Amino acid sequence: MSNRGSEPEADRTRDMPPPVELPEELLEEDNRSVSIGGPAAVGAERGSVFGDAEPEPYVAVLVTESTSDSADFRPLYEESFVLVTASSDEEAAEKAREYGKQQEVSYHNEDQQLVSWKLKHVVEVRRIEDATFDDGSELYSRFFRNYTQYSSFEPTLGGEEL
Repeated sequence: MSNRGSEPEADRTRDMPPPVELPEELLEEDNRSVSIGGPAAVGAERGSVFGDAEPEPYVAVLVTESTSDSADFRPLYEESFVLVTASSDEEAAEKAREYGKQQEVSYHNEDQQLVSWKLKHVVEVRRIEDATFDDGSELYSRFFRNYTQYSSFEPTLGGEEL
């Protein structure tokens, strides 16, 4: 779940309002996803480009970036793993980009500085091989060679709070 727009507990001031409680109907399982390129869009806009194949689950890896005009602002990046269903690799990539664009937002933080989150890059879109979604099902994995570099961009490995 994304932390975008939320501030760490230590940075919250006492006069900030409590988090918003969502109505029960929004907490139901059927209403927890974002619609990206629904059936009307697939048929109307895309025609037969993606064929009639049965939709399959894909995982999309997206990176978003926060920016601000404030002189003391420290950029923050978010890597998110998003489930999309699609009938082809091309459709899955398009839906991933669409999802990333829908997540773009701007707001004023507690210091009244404008903060903007923008899609920086769709890193990868890969079909999920084990789509059973049971305990232990692998959704995404990747290989890397340099753990020191990995830990340098993963702040929680060093105990840093966001």
